[in-house]
Amino acid sequence: MNLPLTLWAQLYLYPLIAVFCLWGGLTVGLLWLNRRGARPAQLVLLLTIPLLIIAHHQMYAVRHDLSIIGAYQGVVAGMLIWTWHELAFYSGVLTGPWRAPCPPAATGWRRFGYALSTHLYHEAAVIVEFCLLGWIALDAGNVAGPWTFALLWALQHSAKLNVLLGARSLHVDALPVHLRYLGSFWTQRPSNPFFLPAVMTASVLALILWIAASLFAIDEPGRAVGLALLATLTTLGILEHWLLVLPMGNLQPANVKVVPPAKPDISRLNIDS
Repeated sequence: MNLPLTLWAQLYLYPLIAVFCLWGGLTVGLLWLNRRGARPAQLVLLLTIPLLIIAHHQMYAVRHDLSIIGAYQGVVAGMLIWTWHELAFYSGVLTGPWRAPCPPAATGWRRFGYALSTHLYHEAAVIVEFCLLGWIALDAGNVAGPWTFALLWALQHSAKLNVLLGARSLHVDALPVHLRYLGSFWTQRPSNPFFLPAVMTASVLALILWIAASLFAIDEPGRAVGLALLATLTTLGILEHWLLVLPMGNLQPANVKVVPPAKPDISRLNIDS
């Protein structure tokens, strides 16, 4: 499809820049807080509650706005809401009832159950959030915000399943100290059977979103930009998945030792041959 240069930039260039900068900035902010410890993160979580309320209000306010600006406002609101929930987890406020390393004898579904128990309160909060965003989207024409939240949730949980089942490049040192026990649930291996289906599904979704954005570009530019923003998020999520399995040298901290999965430890990574 031949698009005018300005429309091409609105569809393919500006969404990439906006999403990359916002996602990158929020990720760097979370990593920085992770290194400061639980107390600073909890303080920031408390101080950003007004921002969380504003983001919900913004998403509600633009639910009928089909303009390009409305699409950006919805997506930014969705990203901010998701980041707040992530901060609630990484600060230790909303984690789960299990806050210890994986038991050495736990394998298979039992191990998965323990892993789920480390996130249970966080997942419950996300379910409540989904209900609220579903109510906002009920009669909305602009659903870019709720879909942004849902997409970030799906991509992040796909990545979590991959590190649980096995990935090459694991970053235990990126976890805050009070959550280092999560590293005992991770498995270090070149890849796992779930990886390719997850990446292929995300790739098909990204392709559909890019094609849909192109089809709406002329008649409904606001809807097209919203789809392009979602497509960009999906594309970056796919890249994040590939970074889990690509050989990128010694990304683990020097004090991490590789041990069999039968002996998990908060300072170690599992290896599954």
